Amino acid sequence: MLGRVARLHYQHGFTHQQIADTLGLSRVKVTRLLAAARRTGIVEIRIHSDESIFTELELALVERFGLTQAWVAPSFEDRDRHLAAIGTAGALALRAALHPGMTVAVGLSETVAALAPHVVVDEPSGALFVPATGSRLGAADCAHPHEVAQALAHAFRGQSRHLPAPVLASSPEAARLLGREPDVQAALMLARRADVTIFGVGGTSPGAGMLMDGVVQPDLVHELISAGAVGGISAGFYDAAGTPVDTSLAHRLIGLSLTEILAAPVRIALAGGPGKHAALLGALAGGYLTVLVTDERTARALCNAPSP
Repeated sequence: MLGRVARLHYQHGFTHQQIADTLGLSRVKVTRLLAAARRTGIVEIRIHSDESIFTELELALVERFGLTQAWVAPSFEDRDRHLAAIGTAGALALRAALHPGMTVAVGLSETVAALAPHVVVDEPSGALFVPATGSRLGAADCAHPHEVAQALAHAFRGQSRHLPAPVLASSPEAARLLGREPDVQAALMLARRADVTIFGVGGTSPGAGMLMDGVVQPDLVHELISAGAVGGISAGFYDAAGTPVDTSLAHRLIGLSLTEILAAPVRIALAGGPGKHAALLGALAGGYLTVLVTDERTARALCNAPSP
């Protein structure tokens, strides 16, 4: 029934009432079926335009923070719609930055994971996607960088590599030993040489980042906050001025450091929501991103934030 309703509406131009009369349905039922057809992927809508929704706001972000580009998505209270909106804008941002044969380092981020379903490409990119950090081993309900790299490689019709290590080792010694493994070294070397890095920006409070949600112990979180940390990217944390914060946690993380993140010519950050304001302002102050993808409310909060 979904396909019949979708064909009548999108291929033959029937109104909701005409479909209802033709198929013996109520108009409300037709509306619900059309919504379901889009939600389940039976209907895919492609808009052949790069015109932005929030052009003035994007220009304001670029001007204030010295970015090369900004992409602003609508804001939603619903968490899934929020992720989908930023993921949709993120897909456009990555497609605009990507050229054939590039290497893309992919960070640990639920927001970045929401990007792949919204990618639309006509030609194979030939790009290589590699994790920028290890994964949350044992966590079945979260996005792992190697899985996100695979999903992006499939979406952009490229290739991916795996980083066979946890994001957080049990000790600094364990992190050093894992870092010496040939497969880990090879993956991290590819990530360090990436043309593009794409990552989320994590805060230091519960719910403000995947590392904070069940991975980092409370005593380490307290140590981070006491040291002035307001946010984190990949395997590094920084303060409100964007200065790296060195704590015992930093020596247990496996992934690109903040200095290594800065080596990539194009650095795309996807983040939004009230819990990310301080983290984003710190990341912008530190120059860790060249492209920002966020939601409207967060964009306005950043533009209205007092100058440091």
